Amino acid sequence: MRVEFEFYGTLREAVGEKTVSREIESGTTALEATRAVADEHEKVGSLLFRSNGEVRPNVTVSVNGDPVLDESGDVALEEGDELVLAPGVSGGSTEVDR
Repeated sequence: MRVEFEFYGTLREAVGEKTVSREIESGTTALEATRAVADEHEKVGSLLFRSNGEVRPNVTVSVNGDPVLDESGDVALEEGDELVLAPGVSGGSTEVDR
């Protein structure tokens, strides 16, 4: 089955593309598919995963707009699903200009 990955921020820079499509086996989970894409792009693995294999807490993984790989757990993917991989955004100021 085919799924689409969309990347943001440093992940997009590391992959070199905004989106990629991949054929995966039926029953593949979001975590398994994310690991497979990380294996294909050498710079992506360290941005997505800690050394112990867990997804970094600053990374959001969503399937069809719903966050996964958090307290809700992993999900099996279906044909045509879209996975969005986005690093957290930091910076800015707490001061409000008036």
